[in-house]
Amino acid sequence: MSFEDLKREVQAGLDGRNNGIPMGFERLNRYIGIRKSMYTLIGGLTGSGKTSFLDDAYVLNPFDWFINQKTPGLKLKIIYRSMERSRTYKYAKWVARKIFLDQGVIIPVPKLLGWTEKMTKDEHDLFLMYEDYMGQMKEVITLIDGPDNPIGISKQIRDHALANGVIEEVDQYNKKYIPNDENEITIIVIDHIGLLKPTKDYPTKKQTIDKMSDELRYARDMYGYSPVIVSQFNRDINNPIRIKNGDVEPQLEDFAESSQTQNDADVVLALFDPMRYKVADPSGYDLNKLRDEFGAKYFRSLRLIKNSYGEDDVRIGLGFLGQVGMFKELPKVKYMNESVYSDITSKAFFLNK
Repeated sequence: MSFEDLKREVQAGLDGRNNGIPMGFERLNRYIGIRKSMYTLIGGLTGSGKTSFLDDAYVLNPFDWFINQKTPGLKLKIIYRSMERSRTYKYAKWVARKIFLDQGVIIPVPKLLGWTEKMTKDEHDLFLMYEDYMGQMKEVITLIDGPDNPIGISKQIRDHALANGVIEEVDQYNKKYIPNDENEITIIVIDHIGLLKPTKDYPTKKQTIDKMSDELRYARDMYGYSPVIVSQFNRDINNPIRIKNGDVEPQLEDFAESSQTQNDADVVLALFDPMRYKVADPSGYDLNKLRDEFGAKYFRSLRLIKNSYGEDDVRIGLGFLGQVGMFKELPKVKYMNESVYSDITSKAFFLNK
């Protein structure tokens, strides 16, 4: 890096462009945010809502922020590899979430797609209002469904980079990437990494994941891209001894298949549902008041396990509305009262700006 390169980065900071894009979670944003060259790993058990959190924090909140242009000149591109859900399901979920935020109407994906029951005419009319929103979304988000291998995904990332910039030699040892637009933040999403397909050269799951992490680390360091990957937890978190001892809060060691992703990532986040194990929340939220009369659970604990840029071992309570896959930060425990708990289970909390 030359001094001129450093001056440009410093000036970008003075202009506010290095603050990145907010995630829609005020407290969490103080610790991490979304910036260039940041590799994030998100973990959780099946059913914890990790994909919904990924979509909220790294796709939909940033997208909504971007189309409202809170920082003039800053641009956003998201390449999303959905290996578990189809494009139809993802778009339906995202539009259903937006309808709820705008209109306060819950249309679950099975109903929106007619899997279980049909929408009413009023609900269908609401849905039709969001054609332009989905069109804007497709301009920013490249959504690809179905499994792939690390070689195919890394080629797509490289092709995107070379279509939007050039690589130049600095000297005999170093190269640098010059983007066409230095104000664009590019997020690479893989959900989830355990579904990657092996290749002849990388036949085991660990080798496959390690290779993918190598490629994502390169995309971060060379292109300035920000990978965000989702991982399952391994079986040890369900170890009877741990459950008996109440030691079920996620640790780095609970991430499945490979330790390389934990080492490569700049930020590691873990979603945890303490109600699943009938244990108290580590932060002190009253879990009995975060469940409605039908048994629906409106709480998840988010733990910032690793943060290469600052403070870690941070816990944040999140309200979770599973019907539309939406999260919202809860007030700190000392500010929780009967009214707030009631608003959460009545869903009014999720509509408050």
